[in-house]
Amino acid sequence: MAPEDLLRHVPELAGAVPEDSLVLILFKRSQGTRSRTHGAMRVDLRHTDAPDELTAWAGAVLQTVLRVDGVTGVAIAVYTPETFAPSGRPPAAAQLRAVAREAERRGLEVLDRFCVAADGWGSLDDPELPRGGRPLALIEPAEPLPRRARGMQPVVPAPYRERVAFAAQHQLWWRCADGPGGVLHGVRLSEPGSAFGPAAEAEPAMERYRWGRDVEEVVDLVEAVLEPHDDVEAPCPCRALLLALAERQGLENLVLLQLAWGRDLGMELWTAVNAPHGREASLDRLTAAITGGRFRRPDLDRLDAAIAALLDTARYVPEEERAPLESMLAWLHWASGGGSAAGAYAQRALRAQPGRDVPSLVLAKLQRNELPEWAFRARPQRRDPFESLLAGEGAATG
Repeated sequence: MAPEDLLRHVPELAGAVPEDSLVLILFKRSQGTRSRTHGAMRVDLRHTDAPDELTAWAGAVLQTVLRVDGVTGVAIAVYTPETFAPSGRPPAAAQLRAVAREAERRGLEVLDRFCVAADGWGSLDDPELPRGGRPLALIEPAEPLPRRARGMQPVVPAPYRERVAFAAQHQLWWRCADGPGGVLHGVRLSEPGSAFGPAAEAEPAMERYRWGRDVEEVVDLVEAVLEPHDDVEAPCPCRALLLALAERQGLENLVLLQLAWGRDLGMELWTAVNAPHGREASLDRLTAAITGGRFRRPDLDRLDAAIAALLDTARYVPEEERAPLESMLAWLHWASGGGSAAGAYAQRALRAQPGRDVPSLVLAKLQRNELPEWAFRARPQRRDPFESLLAGEGAATG
């Protein structure tokens, strides 16, 4: 199998075209000497040439790889915004060599070492690699895949009039007992002088959510947060809901897990407050999911949509008041494998509001070089695209 066939399928395995990343394609030996893919792992690329730093980083990366049962070898690829030009040599070669050395030291077979740069690609093990690398067109995926933005995204403040409107929505809807009435995203809202639902008690909506009331309405609105929004309607009142939910740490975990895994999990966790017989099991599932334990893989498209919604909400919020949003951004980036961005958002959130639970959890995980358990498992119920290639069933076209 040609190296370009392998690289062509990395975006499919990773769910997107990696950027500024180290990707380890994991292999296990089967049928005697044949190696077969066993999933892939993506981490942020470390930008340093210092040997000690690279050795420590490579050791942490390989330590997590060895947690995956049955792994016997790896193919290593760096995806970097740097270029082969002007030297003509592969950039990020120091990172590749450091990880390969650590892999071999720990008894793993290194099948190949790839560099995918902004202007070309190549293998460090290719004696015929031309100066400047090989054309990127050779490794384009068969079907277009999205590029997932990594790193902290700049927040451009919304126009003053929209920020004033947002503040009014936040105060009227989510801190006061009075509601505006009407319908938002198909959900009937509270009438003035009540909370959600007919004859509801006149108390702030957030207090009702905290104790598991009006659950279906808020779960439906959290789902609506992820839907595409027309800029003509900015600011959408559901952005004010998102901020108010993020502000309350007792609700933040519930919202994050619904954003990552969907309405069914959201309903389970929100209703567990008033379901004593199933509450313990649901809270165990909440703990496993929020800490990155043994839980099914979240939907990466949902994670991306949630990140976009939070960044949009941040446009209406003064910078000094964004800690709740940055807290959620920290976890969402960590859950999707973006360690650098996760750490940066977590630190900013904790500087503004020390002691917040979610960013403290994220920083503790990052300090131990821990990614979620689902990062080490192949995609469930999906055939590994490399299996047919390695079994000699033919190469993919693109």
